[in-house]
Amino acid sequence: MRRITIAWTVISIVFSLPLANGFAQEGHSGLGFGLRAGLGLDPDQFALGGQFSLGKKLGIARVVPSIDLGFGDNVTTVAFNTDFLLRLIVEDANFGFYGGAGPTVALFDFNRGGSDWKVGLSVVAGTQLPIFRNRATNLEARFSIGNIPDFRLLFVVVF
Repeated sequence: MRRITIAWTVISIVFSLPLANGFAQEGHSGLGFGLRAGLGLDPDQFALGGQFSLGKKLGIARVVPSIDLGFGDNVTTVAFNTDFLLRLIVEDANFGFYGGAGPTVALFDFNRGGSDWKVGLSVVAGTQLPIFRNRATNLEARFSIGNIPDFRLLFVVVF
């Protein structure tokens, strides 16, 4: 399973690098580094993480690799996600919707000993909200297919 994790990380980075070229010129249109926090179900957890949104050259499409750490329910989870998203943004309003899916590799570290790696698919739906001036802010719901955390509701601030 470790080989799968390493392979997926390398694949994600290789496919994301060509998209990073346009990031520095894009401003705050939801591209760039972001911090995320929220709650999850099954396991019931508080989640913290980071992401990097790429995709200026793809127009409405985005590639968003991220990592989430979940704490609670007698287990710590580490989820590695690579989401492929499409967004519909209202011009000049910093408001819009996005959705997509992508693979997730998750490590479950049980408090009573032992750990386990799982692979699944995350289906993502979210909205970009104009909460902070000069910052993209998102409210995102993540649903799973497979043996990864079932649901996460995250608030994201992109810098």
